[in-house]
Amino acid sequence: MYIFIVNVHAGEGKGKKVFEKLKKDKSYNLLESRTFFTEYEGHATALAAQVAKSFGNRITCIVIVGGDGTLHEVMNGVKKYPDVKIAFIPAGSGNDFARGCKLPKKKQKLLFNQIVQYPSWKPYWFGQALKDKSTNKAVLFANSIGFGFDAEVAKRANEAVYKRILNKWNFGTLSYTLALLQVLFSFTTKEMDVIADGQKKSFKKAWMVTITNHPYFGGGMKIVPLARINGDYFYVLVLDNIPRWKVLLLFITVFFGKHTSLKEVHLFKAKHIDIHIKSGSKYQVDGHTGFCHSCSIRKENISRQINRF
Repeated sequence: MYIFIVNVHAGEGKGKKVFEKLKKDKSYNLLESRTFFTEYEGHATALAAQVAKSFGNRITCIVIVGGDGTLHEVMNGVKKYPDVKIAFIPAGSGNDFARGCKLPKKKQKLLFNQIVQYPSWKPYWFGQALKDKSTNKAVLFANSIGFGFDAEVAKRANEAVYKRILNKWNFGTLSYTLALLQVLFSFTTKEMDVIADGQKKSFKKAWMVTITNHPYFGGGMKIVPLARINGDYFYVLVLDNIPRWKVLLLFITVFFGKHTSLKEVHLFKAKHIDIHIKSGSKYQVDGHTGFCHSCSIRKENISRQINRF
């Protein structure tokens, strides 16, 4: 049985358009399937948990039609069900997971037929983040988790009216760029300790710390160009003690992956990372934002089967 979880509001209605096309495909009508539509933020998590519990090993896979946020919710819903396979049909504004997994972002109907006829199941190791240990449950993430500037830009972009307008015209990446320019001149650097596999690194004027599974964030920016999906470690980028004008230069070059040559950019790999932020900081996890003072990040011990290339 194929379970479809559809966010019709993803990408300002793109999710609905994509699913309408899929419904007209002969393969869809021949499938044994159940379709569920999300109605509010967090609903995909509840739906995924419910179907995984109810249908168990009858599930061939869960097919997600939506954006990275919908994917984030679904995988947290099936956190206790590691055998459930996940296929993703991108219909959001950023679609960084699709980029990282080399999924087509526009040929969704072709991708759907590939999922049904000859799926490419490969292991994927989600990240696990435990924020402010005493008060929060661990959250899984597919793409990245970031602290500081990255998170403040994500929050501004999520709340911006222009994001809806730009998404309708397929300029979702531009909303992140505009939010970046707004935050650039008001951002206050953070004092952070990053403990990577037991090695402590202190940063007095940190702009951002980003921990990622693959190269992309912010709707196509190659934040860590050489990152590759693997089960051994994350890729970590720290931006520290850099003048504002140079931050702008960095984000101009980040689409091409040329920013890594800047001396203020620190890159390393680690499997276990602990972040301690003096006075706290905003964070973003797969685009969802919040606030914390500390965070422990680990690779999941088990891999999940994801349709990817």
